[in-house]
Amino acid sequence: RCSPSHNHNYYNMFTPKYFNITLALIASSAVAVGAFTTTRTSFSPTSICYPVLQLQPRASFVSTPLQLLKKDMAATEDQPLLKAVENPADIDNGKNDLIAPSIYAAYTAALIFIIYQLRDAIVTKTLGSTALAFVTGALIWDNLIISIGSFFFKDIDTNPQKYKILKWLSYPRFTFHAIGVPLQLITVAEMGKFAGVGFLQSDVVQIGIILASFALAIADRLKFARSPGIEQTIWDKPPFGALERDLVKFGYVEPDFAYVIPAIILALSNLIVGIVALKSGVDPEVGKWMAFAGLSALIGNALPGSLMTFTGNLGEAGMQFGLLEAARIVYGGL
Repeated sequence: RCSPSHNHNYYNMFTPKYFNITLALIASSAVAVGAFTTTRTSFSPTSICYPVLQLQPRASFVSTPLQLLKKDMAATEDQPLLKAVENPADIDNGKNDLIAPSIYAAYTAALIFIIYQLRDAIVTKTLGSTALAFVTGALIWDNLIISIGSFFFKDIDTNPQKYKILKWLSYPRFTFHAIGVPLQLITVAEMGKFAGVGFLQSDVVQIGIILASFALAIADRLKFARSPGIEQTIWDKPPFGALERDLVKFGYVEPDFAYVIPAIILALSNLIVGIVALKSGVDPEVGKWMAFAGLSALIGNALPGSLMTFTGNLGEAGMQFGLLEAARIVYGGL
């Protein structure tokens, strides 16, 4: 129980004097609490601006995940799928390194056999028969240099002397081939005349073909003389398992379709003259082998990408074999 004195003080708090003091204390407390609180109606975005401004300097040093992703995508677009390498051996295609050069060595052996046979087949020597032998010899050199380059010059990216040697050995590849291919049109014209192709019976046409062949060969070499020349072929594109990656060879710095036009003309000429010769009936055997020569060259060079690296040279060897068989009749007097 409370003492009388305690009860007296308790009731005195509600006297006018103490009641006024109590109200004053409550009011002052409300003001103090208002200083640390914000009513819902007074909320403003400006109340959080100061902390955000404090964090902004850090954003200039730390990239967000989205920014990093955008940078990575941009860098991927600017970079090639595979960086170019100086040596094809740096990319392992999973195949034996001797397979690719051995294929070219086999082409070389086949062409040596053909030119050896030409020596006995050609009895009557003409400008056309000479052009046939010259082109066969040029193709021997072409395949031989690719073969030995892939066998013995795989370290040319670290051996400047070997690089220089292989480059100089490669120049005749392009020169002999480019000069000889147009001149072999003379061979086609002579064989067509022998097989009874009507428009090739004219001496004027024969002379015109000779002049056009020399003009085409000269124009091709003048174009090459004005070009940057040749450089080591770099295999920096898929398919990464392609057999051609084991080849060490040179190619044009600036490949141009004009360089292959003479080869296309020669292949089509063989095919067309061969078909016409078959229809003429004078000597269908010559026509058959000329058509075979044309088809071999066209099919070998029409296959896609990495296959054409090998089938193109095979088609050229097939063309020379077909013309060898035709030459046995035309120049051998059989």
